[in-house]
Amino acid sequence: MLPIRIPVPAIFHSEEREAPFDECLVCEKALRDGSTEYLVEKAFRQFDEFDVRETVFEYAICLSCHLEIVESFSDLSRTRCEDYFDEHVDLPERAARLFAPQSPADHAGEDADPPNDARLHPPATGSPPVDVDDWLDTCVVHGTPVDDLDEYQVLGHCVGDELVLTHLPVVIGGTAMDDLTGLLSNETLDELGGFRDEYFGLPPELKQDLSGPVVA
Repeated sequence: MLPIRIPVPAIFHSEEREAPFDECLVCEKALRDGSTEYLVEKAFRQFDEFDVRETVFEYAICLSCHLEIVESFSDLSRTRCEDYFDEHVDLPERAARLFAPQSPADHAGEDADPPNDARLHPPATGSPPVDVDDWLDTCVVHGTPVDDLDEYQVLGHCVGDELVLTHLPVVIGGTAMDDLTGLLSNETLDELGGFRDEYFGLPPELKQDLSGPVVA
């Protein structure tokens, strides 16, 4: 299955800048010239009683820097995380299902003409549009609807001004992130703590919420 690219949707923009990310957090390489692949990771906390969603952290990182960080993790941590996803998520099946043409019944009640929105982009001539919300409406591990999650992270793979749809993007809920954190070795936790402290400087009450970069 060939990757499909759509314009980077707003959820993967920098909320601080109110625009797409321009550079890698680590090496500061320019990201939007179309020659560099990169990941965007953002974490959110929701407060239902106030109908508020708060961004805990956000960043973009080029694949070269991301690979260096992941390779610094212990072999035990990488193996445990890979096994966790293999056990709980069938990513190829998920992608095939999300790319499958939808029947008219799937859009019952919707307008005949879809809105002109960055979420919608035809994967190929004559094919139905892809709605990125379908990729981000539930936790990829537990299937919990995003609206029911107190905390969650989103991860997307981008090139230039486009989001690449393969096994990403995904939503990972707080429970799944806790599961993954529990699988990490002390060595890897120290590596993540150093990453967190160097690039984010979060206050102590938020530090436990940062688990990235996700092993993707």
